[in-house]
Amino acid sequence: MRKLICLLLCFMMLAVPVLAFDGITSVQSQTVVGTDGACQVSLTATLQLSASSDIAFPLPENASDIAVNLPHARITRSGGHRNVDLSSLGAGSHTLTFRYTLPDAVTADENGDLTLTVPLVCGFALPIEQMTFSIELPGAPERRPTFSSTYYLETAESIIDCEVQDNVITGVIEQRLQDRESLTMTLAVSKDMFPHVSTGRWSMDAVDLIMAAFFFLALAYWLITMRCLPPRRSRRALPTPGLNAGEIPCRLSGQGMDLTLAVLSWAQMGYILIQADDHGRVLLHKRMEMGNERGELENRLFRSLFGKKNLADATGYRYATLCRKAMTCRSGVSLTYKRASGNPRVFRFLAAAIGTFGGVSMAYAFANDTAWQIVLAIFLGILGSFAAWQMQSAAKGLFHPYKLPLLIGLGCGLVWFLLSLLAGEWHTGLFVVLSQWLAGLAAAFGGRKTESGQQNMSEILGLRRFMHTAKPEELQRILDANPHYFYDLAPYALALDADRAFARRFGNVRLPECPYLTTGMDGHMTVKEWDQLLRSTAESMDALQRRLPLDRLLGR
Repeated sequence: MRKLICLLLCFMMLAVPVLAFDGITSVQSQTVVGTDGACQVSLTATLQLSASSDIAFPLPENASDIAVNLPHARITRSGGHRNVDLSSLGAGSHTLTFRYTLPDAVTADENGDLTLTVPLVCGFALPIEQMTFSIELPGAPERRPTFSSTYYLETAESIIDCEVQDNVITGVIEQRLQDRESLTMTLAVSKDMFPHVSTGRWSMDAVDLIMAAFFFLALAYWLITMRCLPPRRSRRALPTPGLNAGEIPCRLSGQGMDLTLAVLSWAQMGYILIQADDHGRVLLHKRMEMGNERGELENRLFRSLFGKKNLADATGYRYATLCRKAMTCRSGVSLTYKRASGNPRVFRFLAAAIGTFGGVSMAYAFANDTAWQIVLAIFLGILGSFAAWQMQSAAKGLFHPYKLPLLIGLGCGLVWFLLSLLAGEWHTGLFVVLSQWLAGLAAAFGGRKTESGQQNMSEILGLRRFMHTAKPEELQRILDANPHYFYDLAPYALALDADRAFARRFGNVRLPECPYLTTGMDGHMTVKEWDQLLRSTAESMDALQRRLPLDRLLGR
């Protein structure tokens, strides 16, 4: 009996210290480091408490997306840490799991060298009996890690059994960590392991150098072959004599003839009567033949429009086909541009290559696997070329009545910049967007102009300035002398996308019926109403030819 009592007493003496221990018996920490320098941490701790206690488990201050296996866990910020409240725990053993993200674990110093810093323990109020940890890197480290501790200032490595195998660092700490002790691992890492981490210094890789090379090639091409002096804008109230509205795109930027604007000009000159109905159909009635008072190109297009008939459907397939054909004719190019002037398309292709290689750069940022990088490089390279071309073409919308190219260019620029933000390559995206808009503006007026070309451009832009700045009393004086003044200039206002601004300058003035446009509406409308009617008529005439490429693609 005495032996049994002694045995029980010995057992109680051995058990009491264990039951009375307050602290963490074991900690297992697993960290996965991404190429962007962010760490995903999963930490499991077995906590032993003899009674309820008002304690908290500290996590790093910059920890985000914290998840704890405690219902309604309260997380506060104090003392340079994020503290998870554990006061709801009672006496006994508890297994806690913490998951969180360290967004900026890899940082650069003033020399651009990168260092990975991973806090392992952040000063828990109670001691920790034993700890193991593993840290998985994107690649094999070139150096061994170092450790720092609040208690072991210079000999922290002596209490840690650390091993490095390939890209994984593991460690075991069997010596008790005192209460309030902090332990941190630091490791010097290479830029190749963390390509998405900014070093704080401007640097260029091979793709960046190629983009810069195409930028300077395009700039040199423009300076040598296309550079022209800024136009001298002479404010004028009348269009250039002998120039119809359809030729304005040719004289401004070397584009093709706009047949619809040319038809409006021919109608204003008395060759055609335009009849529009409420269903969007537009018919052209020939009033008289065109002679040698107009140019050869205009005569040829006029004959193709009517043939041997006196009536043409401006909303039909034949008219749409003729519009597409007219776009290939550049009126007065030999008189507008010098013979040695560069080709705007060559310039635009050189500039668009910047977008192509911008897509390749983003592909390398999005993927780490070589196969995926190749696939994305092809896809984003093509997408970058398309977006670059559309952004360049958007410059046409500055002087064109149809704003679709401008809207498409703005949309492409916004989407491209958002993609670059997702890839962490915002500087590349910004460079591509800015360079393409600058290229579009540089190519908007074509190549190097002759003296006659400069004069025509000056007069055209001077007319546009007048339409935007004319005073109502000035316009009223002109209307008193010529009641059809607005109708005379309406085709040119549409060609310069100044018709709405021009109509507003007239105020609420009412005009007699248009001499070359008949509709089912009663006459004596305001200038704004006539402008809207002329614009909608022109849009109806252009509607089919704008759908024509898509219809042919779909086999309609």
